[in-house]
Amino acid sequence: MPDPKRLPTPPGREDVDPAELDDYDFVSQRTQKRYSEYATPKAYFGALMNSPPLAAALVRLGILVRQGELRGSYSDAERELVDIVLGTDWGYNGIFTVHIPDAIAVGVRPEAIEAIRSGREDELLPEERQIVEYARAVVTGEVTDERYAAMCERMSPRGALEFTIFIGFLAMTIRLWQAVGVPNPDDEEIDALVRDLVEGRIDIPDPAARIG
Repeated sequence: MPDPKRLPTPPGREDVDPAELDDYDFVSQRTQKRYSEYATPKAYFGALMNSPPLAAALVRLGILVRQGELRGSYSDAERELVDIVLGTDWGYNGIFTVHIPDAIAVGVRPEAIEAIRSGREDELLPEERQIVEYARAVVTGEVTDERYAAMCERMSPRGALEFTIFIGFLAMTIRLWQAVGVPNPDDEEIDALVRDLVEGRIDIPDPAARIG
């Protein structure tokens, strides 16, 4: 687990440059509204608030990429499946405390989550496998003409472009979480989270809880 001393603490509002208070307040208020019950995203956004202008820019882009379904570009389930793929591939569970509940809420199959996390990807449906393979191709720089064309056919040309932008944004976000030292829960904790969600011991969140 990362050293918590590396994790920047957010500045108090009184310590913020007056010219940056609007950005500071925007990030603070949205974090409180959307993530108050989740420790790891609160820690990440708190760290970002040491630079209110950049924090606000990242949050605004995050809002836009989470609204792909509203624009008709890609579904929330397609988007959340990528979180499962990259978090698993990079051995980083910090994002799962919020994104596994969100994934189930928007329709990602729990069986798909478990298949990816346990390396049993032969159990994925073909449409799930396409998303998994495309996400990996984007972050490794191995997207081919054929693979991109298939995403255009699935989502429309605009949808494929926006989905690709989302994948790049998510990759950056996960690496930022890791770099600033947001704690990384162990696999056993995440396994228990999945079980509790599937078996009804933890409520599944509102699908729209973090949209907008």
